[in-house]
Amino acid sequence: MEGQSTSESLHETCQPNTPVHAQQSEKPRWADRLTRLRRQAARLQEWFATHGPKMGKQGKEIKSNVTENDSAKMATSHGVIQGYNAQAFVDAQHQVIMAAEVFGDGTDSGHLSAVLAGAKRNMQVLGHEEGYCAGKKLLADPSYFSDGNLKSCEEEHLDAYIPDPQYRPRASRLANQERDTLTTKTRFRREDFQYDERTERYRCPNGKLLRLKARASKRKSGVYRLYVSNKEDCQSCELRAHCLSGRRKTRRNLSIPVEQPPTPVTRSQQMIAKMDTDEGRRQYRQRFEIVEPVFANIRTQKRLDHFTLRGKQKVDIQWMLYSLVHHIEKILHYGKVP
Repeated sequence: MEGQSTSESLHETCQPNTPVHAQQSEKPRWADRLTRLRRQAARLQEWFATHGPKMGKQGKEIKSNVTENDSAKMATSHGVIQGYNAQAFVDAQHQVIMAAEVFGDGTDSGHLSAVLAGAKRNMQVLGHEEGYCAGKKLLADPSYFSDGNLKSCEEEHLDAYIPDPQYRPRASRLANQERDTLTTKTRFRREDFQYDERTERYRCPNGKLLRLKARASKRKSGVYRLYVSNKEDCQSCELRAHCLSGRRKTRRNLSIPVEQPPTPVTRSQQMIAKMDTDEGRRQYRQRFEIVEPVFANIRTQKRLDHFTLRGKQKVDIQWMLYSLVHHIEKILHYGKVP
């Protein structure tokens, strides 16, 4: 009986807590996972053996992509995706795509020169001279504003209109000022104040004098002399509504430039000054109606809104085929484009 009891106790002690079939199913699961990890490691080793570090624009190594290393992460309306940046050089008269190319870089600033060179090659194939672009206008959005792109336009003798990233905020503020001028009473400008040489002061349209407050006030736009009026004169002035911009204003300030702003010397400064003119704003407004309908036609109307191939060369061909579909429709509707 003792031996039987001992045998039964031993049997109970060795009884596993987990069912036998569960233990047997655990082994294949871990084995499959280990096999997958080893396969992935072998794939990475093979990839590193044939690919070097991927370098960015700043000369530093950036993250590579084993599946599609020519592509890049870029921000879109659908979030950040891994893909290609499709560029198009569009003719203003017929909305014909003169050059099309994709780049594995989400920023546009470094691509204008390459697309411009492609457009030149295509025009030479059609029989045009090498200097075909000279004297023609080029419009691009602020993402293309860079010294390298401006230099390329200068070398090709293009009349370029490429605004800087702060152009739209400046243009918006200017538009608001113009709108406010149309909807409010006419106010006195600098030209409405006369300089009195005897007192070295300025006289307002109501005959009151403004005294000199500062001989040299430095600002970004230049150096100015500042003149101010007396509070008592402005409070009882019948022309107050035409002179002060708000009820809280107690006196009139007048800024008189004593030095002209420095002449733009860099390409970027020259382009900023050019875009802030009436002609620059008028030319830039045409960009939207030239190029945006082309992308809308391809992506929305034709639903060619993504690439299905891998590798820059194959994606390049696919983007050119998308452009060809756009051209076929142009010929179908309008006949041969001259």
